Amino acid sequence: MSRDAKNSRYSRPQAPTAHHGASADDPAGAHAGTSAQRPFAPSRLARDLSRGAGILALGSALLLGGCLGESAQDMVKSAREHLDKKDPKAAIIQLKNALQKDGTLGEARYLLARALLDAGDVPGAVIEADKAKAQGYTSDSLTALQARLLLLQGKPEEVVSQFAGRHLASAPDEADLQGSLVGAYLAKRQLPEARAAADAALKAQPDSMTVQLMNVRLMTAEGKLKDALAQLDTLLAKSPNAAEAWQAKGDLLELADAPQDERIDAYRKALALDKKLAAAHSGLITSLMRKDDKAAAKEAVAAMKTALPTHAQTFYYAAIFALEDGNVKEATELSQALLKIAPGNERALYLAGRVAQASGDLRQAESNFAKVVSTTPDAPQARIALAQVQLRGGDADQAWTTLQPLLEGKPGPSGEALALAAEIKLKQGQGDDAERLLARAAELNPKDITSRVGLALTQARKGQEAQAVEALRKLSAEDKGITADLALVSLALRKKDWAQADEVINGIDRKTPQSGAAPELRGRVALFRGDRDGARKQFEEAIRREPKALAPANNLAAMDLQDRKPGDAAKRYDAAIKADPKNVKPVMAQMGVRVTHGLIKPDEAIQQLGDIVRRFPSEAAPRLALVSLLVNKQDLKQAASVAQEGIVANPDSAELVDALGQVQQAQGERQSAINSFNKVAALSPKSPLGHLRLADLYIAGGTPADRDQAAASLKRAQAIAPGDGEMAEKVAGKALMIGRPEVALQAAKGLQSTRPTFGLGWKLEGDVARARKDWPAALAAYRRAEQLSKSAGATVPNTALAVALHSVLVESGKGEEAKQFANAWVSQHKQDALFRYHLGDVALTKGQWDLAEQYYQGVLADTPDNAAAANNIAWLKLRAGRTDESLKYAEKANQLRPKVAPYLDTWAEALAAKGQTDKAIEVQQQAVSQAPNVPAYRLRLAQLYVTGGKKAEAQTELKRLADLGPQFEQQAEVQKLQAAIR
Repeated sequence: MSRDAKNSRYSRPQAPTAHHGASADDPAGAHAGTSAQRPFAPSRLARDLSRGAGILALGSALLLGGCLGESAQDMVKSAREHLDKKDPKAAIIQLKNALQKDGTLGEARYLLARALLDAGDVPGAVIEADKAKAQGYTSDSLTALQARLLLLQGKPEEVVSQFAGRHLASAPDEADLQGSLVGAYLAKRQLPEARAAADAALKAQPDSMTVQLMNVRLMTAEGKLKDALAQLDTLLAKSPNAAEAWQAKGDLLELADAPQDERIDAYRKALALDKKLAAAHSGLITSLMRKDDKAAAKEAVAAMKTALPTHAQTFYYAAIFALEDGNVKEATELSQALLKIAPGNERALYLAGRVAQASGDLRQAESNFAKVVSTTPDAPQARIALAQVQLRGGDADQAWTTLQPLLEGKPGPSGEALALAAEIKLKQGQGDDAERLLARAAELNPKDITSRVGLALTQARKGQEAQAVEALRKLSAEDKGITADLALVSLALRKKDWAQADEVINGIDRKTPQSGAAPELRGRVALFRGDRDGARKQFEEAIRREPKALAPANNLAAMDLQDRKPGDAAKRYDAAIKADPKNVKPVMAQMGVRVTHGLIKPDEAIQQLGDIVRRFPSEAAPRLALVSLLVNKQDLKQAASVAQEGIVANPDSAELVDALGQVQQAQGERQSAINSFNKVAALSPKSPLGHLRLADLYIAGGTPADRDQAAASLKRAQAIAPGDGEMAEKVAGKALMIGRPEVALQAAKGLQSTRPTFGLGWKLEGDVARARKDWPAALAAYRRAEQLSKSAGATVPNTALAVALHSVLVESGKGEEAKQFANAWVSQHKQDALFRYHLGDVALTKGQWDLAEQYYQGVLADTPDNAAAANNIAWLKLRAGRTDESLKYAEKANQLRPKVAPYLDTWAEALAAKGQTDKAIEVQQQAVSQAPNVPAYRLRLAQLYVTGGKKAEAQTELKRLADLGPQFEQQAEVQKLQAAIR
């Protein structure tokens, strides 16, 4: 009977957060060896960018194929020719047509995998290569391709385990395979093994320029840079028109720390020979950026756009410059396009994280940075960025855990890492440690504003506020940014010195007169003072200055919703929609308010979301929202169609594939759902989502074999992200549900190992012990979690832990100790309504109905919008025979939370008790509609039908219940009712 939280497909108004600008990392880096080690796979976006023409061409191809009776083998032959001409798009069409005619053609599967890889679709290529192998197709080419695909998926361990020591008869395929092994060994830092593989590749194809350049790059990794340069000069003397060799020359000159102009000249020579050489474009842009020649770098990016408009690296560099220029929207679009092509690439993920951070999407930023750190633990900038986001999200402990390897490793921490470490220590209440860290940071980088601001704030913390304010004022005068100004505002708010806050904000206004930053800050100050009208005026001024800005619109919408004015909240997004009609976010934010607060009927919302999907065909959010509404309407066929259309437009969208899988599961298409969830796991190999979905599906199956499969899926999910607390909690909960406490304990131990100061790992261990009824072990684990929470200086009560601890005391028979704990907790946390709600549940379970109502009434007094408490009071008053009061509370619960099955059920029972049978039937029908698989609701509906004299309807419901057999425990009541209406 506790409250539930619903996930939303819409953007919701949230409390405002400050966000800081971020510059992109230096993108340069030497790329050794094979194509698999280059930063991005080849582009496949040409198809998506010419969608209309592509559909027409596809239709024509199918028509001609049908008219001329072209055989499957003819189509395969044609596809080979297209591949030789480097036209993978046309090859894919021919191969898919061939497989439609004859799905057993293993060679066609292999060629389709090749074509998909050439088009940049790595997940699709993996699927087709696996199918080719499963159909019994064997060839050296398939073996080499599978090795390359594993490397592209970031699985060097599997490349080595499957292919080390293998040799192929075909020389080109042998060179390809050994090149993949070189890349895998380099990733594992096993240089001797990489050398052996490179020598094997050279033996297979000694005259291949690709193989020789791979060898040159390996020589640099072996510390033989001079020899590598000499070897490269020899190659260039023999083949002066080899563009890739000139590009390699630029890369090696960079490693040799040669003058920038020499590197730039090498890259320009490469591009003069081949304008489509992406690595040369990248090297040129990077060199110009390092030379600080931004104008020339922008020209180079423009040239790359012309030559390679849809290449991953084009999107990468264009996004960097868009972010640097403050064009966050364009940077977001470019980074998303980049991730569609290279979803697992570390540089792409890091950039996408920076862009998300700049846009205020901290959850997405954290997800992207975490993916980089998980695959490249020694990436300092990604680790710093991840810790920054975690700190801003309020998790100082996790931020410290993330940052710690940089503080302990060699060559020692950077000034940026030290400054961030100090900020974390301040949050943890360890001011002395923070001051020492800031002093070290200031020594390393005395000009860094963040370090100097941090030192000033440390002074303020020590009571030297006048000196701190003076230092911050000087920093504000020196710095064109507003970091010091924001610190001054923070100090002023701490003292409630409104005049000083206004003075500082006026200075921010002078620095950024066109920005909405100053009025937004004034709005926050007004909220702090309780001046809601003043806050509204300031947020409205922020929108007037920057109509595209969503933050002030979100602030205003949140205030309107607090005032129970959802119509006004929805209108807050009108300005952003008008100013930025191509931005889907304000459109979806407005739709979210309208749907969530009943401003629009479901059918009308479905129609309008369909229109939004057509306006934004490449955006996932509108499709996902539409699928969700269609599922709620039980229109599963249309929901599946919408999801599938989205996947056609965006085949690499794990979100859309996940939505399709959920619809398929609801349709009862179990194997299709399994395939979809497996694809989610393949598309997002660093995310546990696909494995969690599979676990849920198998749990629903209910058989012993299903439980085994569910346990295996949960283990895979836990292994992907052992330090993810939310994920560990899900894994442990599901594992206990299927009676696999050892899997739950593994999740708990994994969390303890990766985050030793985070109490959740011990809380989960306590849950496992509690499930086993090992009360001493459960109490010990919960006490350990409680101790860690206190040590971390937690300011928010950990209600979930308190509930668990109290429950174990009750369940283990320690009633007096449980009472003492509860009294102490309530005394220390008077505003903790959730714990008092739990005490109400405990009293309800014991049959202490008066005490239970007393607790629920207290909860409702403190949180008047608590529908669960109102519902429980209604139920208790009904049992006490106070039907008038029961109906009043039941109606209140349903006003607060409409269309919630348990609340509807209570309301129907209260109506029936008042003799309002027809109304009770209407309400109970809604309860059954909301939860059609809960037989108890159908039984009450049948009872109401009998009372209302509707025998035919009663018989229908009772037959459904009787057909459940022993699955429904109340068959005796079913038989009694059936006998009564015969």
